[in-house]
Amino acid sequence: MYHGDEGDAGLQGGMVETTDRPWKISRVIPMPPNVISPSWLPIAISFVVLCFFLRWHIKHPNEEAMWLWFMSIVCELWFGFSWILDQIPINRSTNLAMLRDKFDGPTPYNRTGRSDLPSIDLFVSTADPEKQSPLVTTNTIISILAVDYSMEKLTCYILDDDGALLTFEVMRRLAASLTYGVPFYWKHDIKPKNPDSFFSIVVVSFICIHVPLEVTLSV
Repeated sequence: MYHGDEGDAGLQGGMVETTDRPWKISRVIPMPPNVISPSWLPIAISFVVLCFFLRWHIKHPNEEAMWLWFMSIVCELWFGFSWILDQIPINRSTNLAMLRDKFDGPTPYNRTGRSDLPSIDLFVSTADPEKQSPLVTTNTIISILAVDYSMEKLTCYILDDDGALLTFEVMRRLAASLTYGVPFYWKHDIKPKNPDSFFSIVVVSFICIHVPLEVTLSV
């Protein structure tokens, strides 16, 4: 608790340190019954068939190749276990505000405020600009770098298999513009991040709003 120093009145009611409360970065989202219920019958039938198959396979070993039989049993048991886990998925939703508050801001253990989030390296591959337009690569890079993540922890690499001069020039101009473009995305919370998708939505909205006026003027 913070009660203020002698020369400081402190905060009204005090301030609870972030370390005094439990962190719940994620929460479990239950699966809707209408999604799970229809699949229970085929899952139950498959489980019974799998149990009978494993029982038969274990009781009938291959005397001529015991090590192959043993390896197949191990693989089938692992397959059955992983299959069971796939039938009972757990969906978790991350609390982004809590994640940012704990790892991406100043805390009693992080006085400088430098992000404690893990570093992420992303690779974008491209080839012949005549077959894969540099505009597609540009949209991909902007979408990656405009995500809500610490800039010093996010690195994007371009893998140009063709080594085209056109791609290099486009990437050079893109790197110069991202200095102002990425903060603009963050400031105005632009969604979707992909420029093509964003401007297509804006253009469609503009046309829908202004078409009646244009028709009137043309008449």
